Amino acid sequence: YFSDCNYLICSVRDDTIKLLDLRKNQVISTFSNEHFKLSCDWARASFNMNATKIACGSSDGVIYIWNVMGNLESELKGHAYGSGLFHSSAVNAVSWSPIGNALASVGKGKKCLVYTES
Repeated sequence: YFSDCNYLICSVRDDTIKLLDLRKNQVISTFSNEHFKLSCDWARASFNMNATKIACGSSDGVIYIWNVMGNLESELKGHAYGSGLFHSSAVNAVSWSPIGNALASVGKGKKCLVYTES
């Protein structure tokens, strides 16, 4: 959920992410991509600090980032520092830093990676 507790993002079994308005009890946006596949039923998506973007990991090791209108903005396929680190297996959870644009991710391959905007 977003910090004001009015919005919730949910991972759904049809390989989509839904943005819900809890006050109106309705879906506001649906986030998907033809290559995006959730790695598990409990995959964790995350809002960025100002609730303008949503990120979620996929079963192929890619992290997908959408704007809140549902448009795909980017796909993170490797470590931002160019070190060659990447998720070689499913990404289970992502979390944005509460004080900046860093994004942490963890995967089934037992790696935790941190991405930053360049």
